[in-house]
Amino acid sequence: MGRPERYGDPRGNTAPRGHSPLPQEAASGGSKPVRITSGFTQFLPGRTVLFFQRKFFQSFPRPIQIAGQPSFPRIVPIATINAPQSQSIVVKSVGFKAYQHSGIGLEDIIEVPQSRTVSYLGFSFSIGNRGIADFSTNLTGAGVPLTPVVGPQAGVYLSPQAGQGSVHPGTGTITPAENFAAYAKPGQQLKADAWVFRPPNFDARLLEVSLSGWLANEADLERILDSLSR
Repeated sequence: MGRPERYGDPRGNTAPRGHSPLPQEAASGGSKPVRITSGFTQFLPGRTVLFFQRKFFQSFPRPIQIAGQPSFPRIVPIATINAPQSQSIVVKSVGFKAYQHSGIGLEDIIEVPQSRTVSYLGFSFSIGNRGIADFSTNLTGAGVPLTPVVGPQAGVYLSPQAGQGSVHPGTGTITPAENFAAYAKPGQQLKADAWVFRPPNFDARLLEVSLSGWLANEADLERILDSLSR
């Protein structure tokens, strides 16, 4: 073995040090059994889990105004789903889109940008008559933000506004991007609606809701919920 190398330290002194044993220099031995405790297999779903993606479309109502009742806001149902017996529906993401005429072909449509839909359209999604999040907003149906008022509010506004918290203004995804899940137990209803605040200034044709998640047996979901509540 050659002379030991010298390494510097912050004080400028040197001291001899031997070579560190490399893995190939270590003493050989027999193989040892290894148990994988955090491999990817523990995240695989059971046989009873079925993942799904659904898209539902609804034509934009024409005429938009109805006689004999307040014209706006007008609720347009897009999809209604009933959870089957003995099965639960776990929802991971919910998104809404609106489509307008492209101005080219008779049936050609294009997606409406989110910025154009904020003051005209709103969307709500509920599970068992309960919203999945609080979408409080101070935007009125006229597209003018409300100014906070101290004390009792004088005006009465028909459109969704701060305090209601069930209508998301504009299109787009209404669920958080990560670590989110809402569930519907057997017999509960999932409902997606569009709210028309006022007549849009674009030629609206279609409304869309897209859902993704998975189906699980009622017993499996209850087991998961019990483990989370401990």
